[in-house]
Amino acid sequence: RMELAEFSSDSKLSILNGITWVVAAVIHSFETLLDVFAYDISETINRRVNGTPDYYARALLQYQKGDELTVREDGLAFGYASVDESKRIITPVSYTHLTQVSYDESCDDVNLDSKLVLKVATGEKGNLSAVDADELVQIRTYLGKIKFAGTRIEVTSLPGDLLVPRLSVFWDGAISEAEVFDNIEEQLKEYMMNVEFNAAVYVSKVMEAIRSAAHVTDVWIDEEAVPAQGVFLACHDSDGILQPMRKITRVQHTTSGYLRQSSGKDAEEQVPNFRQSLKLSVDGR
Repeated sequence: RMELAEFSSDSKLSILNGITWVVAAVIHSFETLLDVFAYDISETINRRVNGTPDYYARALLQYQKGDELTVREDGLAFGYASVDESKRIITPVSYTHLTQVSYDESCDDVNLDSKLVLKVATGEKGNLSAVDADELVQIRTYLGKIKFAGTRIEVTSLPGDLLVPRLSVFWDGAISEAEVFDNIEEQLKEYMMNVEFNAAVYVSKVMEAIRSAAHVTDVWIDEEAVPAQGVFLACHDSDGILQPMRKITRVQHTTSGYLRQSSGKDAEEQVPNFRQSLKLSVDGR
């Protein structure tokens, strides 16, 4: 301000400069506190919005295996008589034994209102499996009690989508073919472990994982190969029946929420595992 020009001073002992600095620091600190407060309030409000998809996903985190839901004293909601963390098997964090949860919203031509689809799976990250049928019934019953009237909710827990990378892989020939397969399988397992629950599967990232294996020089989709090459997924329907493999054009979301390798047993007998899918060739020959 022009009226303060006469007080301009480069001195480190200037009283006016000191006062200005203190006032500016106080204003900045106050505004920072307001920003943090506004963020905390916003987060709290978002978590308390009843009936949203995130509300039901968070409600599943409160599920306690084997405990009976009771009506709170105020009669406004259901709850448990006591909180027992050891019985909360559904968690967003990857521990040794857990159930992971995510949600999608879907609609159809018959029902105009959208339906909330909650996907759950149990096990270790990178080695997930479908929730036991009896346990799934209890989870559905739990949600049935706390959901709002008119809400359409479906809870699914399916065997993992089978990842089938039918690709041509070239390596430098410095190690044996068996060692190359071991390196590639290790990288693909690490890729599946790092993929977030219900995340999208990108063809480029699967190829990148294979290319990152030691001694691999190139990964290629041979358009003229028989059987046809590409990255495929074999998913299960709502009844748990394995469906034919489908090629991923560029990106595709998993049906079950997670990936795994074919076991080669029972219904998965016709679905090739990683070693059976890949075509190895020494680069330059």
